[in-house]
Amino acid sequence: MSLPDAVAKPVQHRISAHPRSETTLTARCMSVGCSWTLAPTADLRAADLAMMTHMGMRGHPTFARTFEDVALVRRLELNEGKREIPPLPAAGEEPQHERATL
Repeated sequence: MSLPDAVAKPVQHRISAHPRSETTLTARCMSVGCSWTLAPTADLRAADLAMMTHMGMRGHPTFARTFEDVALVRRLELNEGKREIPPLPAAGEEPQHERATL
């Protein structure tokens, strides 16, 4: 007896920033020979001010910025009507990974 072929069904997903996470920003000056960097911060206004201050003091106008957040992917059909948001892992805790299937 043979098994029927699996039928792939498209599943709709939504991805967004986790509502309990913060966006952090790091930056570095792109001027040749300058080693100025900005440590990771969630205070985006303070980060902008730090870069503007560096430009004002050193005249260096170009910065590489890296933004980081925690993404939350939800299957729409499985989460219909559910308002529960999974918790973020505690500091130092390894996140639980689920097997990805396509």
